[in-house]
Amino acid sequence: MEYQTNQAINVKQELFLKYFVKVNEMGNAKQLPINVINDDHYIVGMYYPINASDKLNKNIDELIREIRKLENYRNHKRTRK
Repeated sequence: MEYQTNQAINVKQELFLKYFVKVNEMGNAKQLPINVINDDHYIVGMYYPINASDKLNKNIDELIREIRKLENYRNHKRTRK
């Protein structure tokens, strides 16, 4: 899994509410979650468009497979001793 420098899109709360359809399209196009921030730039919420959610689920599944492979390798190595 490769590291991404763009891990989320920051959008001010009032713009998120006013332009939800456009923000949602942008999040889907970039396959990134959207951080909803206030005027002080604190995150007040996070929204996952469908494509970003699908991508996250695929990454989680990939990590689960890698963990299982490592566990199987470790268990196999222990039984050989």
